[in-house]
Amino acid sequence: MVAGVSDDAASQIVSELSKRLAQEREAAGVSKKSLASTAGFDRSTARYIENPDDNPTLINLIRYGLALNLDVGQILSECLAPHLTVKKGRSGKVK
Repeated sequence: MVAGVSDDAASQIVSELSKRLAQEREAAGVSKKSLASTAGFDRSTARYIENPDDNPTLINLIRYGLALNLDVGQILSECLAPHLTVKKGRSGKVK
């Protein structure tokens, strides 16, 4: 664990990301099998990425996003946002 970052928060973000990716795939009407074929991994990897209890690798997230033409970085950003705190300098401006 990194100082100041709880495992619970990190796990919650990964869980939300997994759920959002599954929702995006389903909304696109793409099966896990079809996605896996396009992404270049097997269906079990697609299942792993969408499992909120697992922690997929960055390369597989990138492949997943490319296969669905998704901005995975944007989705991750949206999942991170509620957990971020904005720090202000002495001038009151956001750093």
